[in-house]
Amino acid sequence: MEHLFGTLRMKFFQVTLVIFSLVFPFITGCSNSSMENVVSKNLSFDLLEYFDGETTAWGLIVDRFGNLQRTFKVRLNGNIDNKQLLLKEYFTYNDGETEYREWIITKTQTGTYEGKSKDTIGVAKGKQVGNSMRMVYDTTISIGETDIRVSFDDRFVKADKKVVINRADILKWGIKIADVTIFFSK
Repeated sequence: MEHLFGTLRMKFFQVTLVIFSLVFPFITGCSNSSMENVVSKNLSFDLLEYFDGETTAWGLIVDRFGNLQRTFKVRLNGNIDNKQLLLKEYFTYNDGETEYREWIITKTQTGTYEGKSKDTIGVAKGKQVGNSMRMVYDTTISIGETDIRVSFDDRFVKADKKVVINRADILKWGIKIADVTIFFSK
């Protein structure tokens, strides 16, 4: 009888260990990371000012397992009118697919922004500190024939006068399903 309980305890321990090792990476991966270590007081990032005019970008999409899914190039054209930026994005993916997105971004007060596109659910909220900015929003993306609702956690860092680096986590139910890295150049 004691052997049976010892075996059951060992099975319980093994199952608990497997569950913990599967769940723990998701919990730690969903924690809020800080951008304080990249903030520069010498270089300021004004989203409207940077994206006013022509900008070119290159990016990649990586799934949650680290597999490269797609690469793309984006041609952007921004126009400021009365504290609002109309930003037109023309994507071309490595498989030939093209996509057009239009954003209206408003500077609501110093260092804060709100944005809207046809795909956003609600309003994107942005906060700028020094040379960095974070913008969070919910949107709909297409995967094959299916549209799914996801959350974006966008982080921008202005590296110099002409270059901005963007890293976005894409989340579904709070779990990271992919990330996007984009390099913008003026």
